[in-house]
Amino acid sequence: MVCNGNKAQRMARFAELKNQWTDKLTEITTAEVESCTGRIRPRQALRALERGLVADSIVSTDIGNICSVSNSYLKFNHTGPSMLAAMTFGNCGYSFPAAMGAKIAAPHRNCVAYSGDGAWGMQLNEVLTCVREKVPTTAVVFNNGQWGAEKKNQVIWFGDRYIGSQLYNPWSYAEIARSMHAEGITCTHLDQVTDALLQATKNQEEGKTTVIEIMVTKELGDPFRRDAMKLPVRHLAKYQTTCQTDESSTGQPTDL
Repeated sequence: MVCNGNKAQRMARFAELKNQWTDKLTEITTAEVESCTGRIRPRQALRALERGLVADSIVSTDIGNICSVSNSYLKFNHTGPSMLAAMTFGNCGYSFPAAMGAKIAAPHRNCVAYSGDGAWGMQLNEVLTCVREKVPTTAVVFNNGQWGAEKKNQVIWFGDRYIGSQLYNPWSYAEIARSMHAEGITCTHLDQVTDALLQATKNQEEGKTTVIEIMVTKELGDPFRRDAMKLPVRHLAKYQTTCQTDESSTGQPTDL
């Protein structure tokens, strides 16, 4: 067949591009950026989680800025479905119920949900279901105190005027999980993340649900649809003070 004639060359090209992307991702992950102290950079947390995922894991990702970035750090070698994403449905609060369903369908596999703290507020009650119905599942909650996807749009196109995108979280999601008789782990340092996921995997094998709360910075990745938005044009005089002539020069929130 004609397609087999250059198969070796095409596979070599694919490998080359994959290696280039791997190098680029490492560069982005380890880059020095301005961020708040005492918290973990999201990309570095995702790399640490990558190291802690066992080979047969199923991972579901919610909507949100960090979860969209997480797709670059997920690698699967298992035959069969391994990634469950909300994709264009954009259904907030999707990831944990999806992971629970995966655990019921494949109880022998390690099932993990990734969620931001905004989306987690729409599904954390399902921890009770896991405990009651004995559906051991792991949730990773990225706590950055913001609706990241919406806030990214406000950073780039709306002059950092944050409306409805800041989240006040004076509580601990890990403590809430423990109050529901699940396991709860809070990570405040990067070197805790991989071990936390390995412990959650062990807990799942023992029939326990675990919520891993990772305290991350407010750093944001790329927006979902840069091609679908542009700087707003203000036609009414009373809104002229909010006109933006340029996109954000940093692409990052002012409250890092």
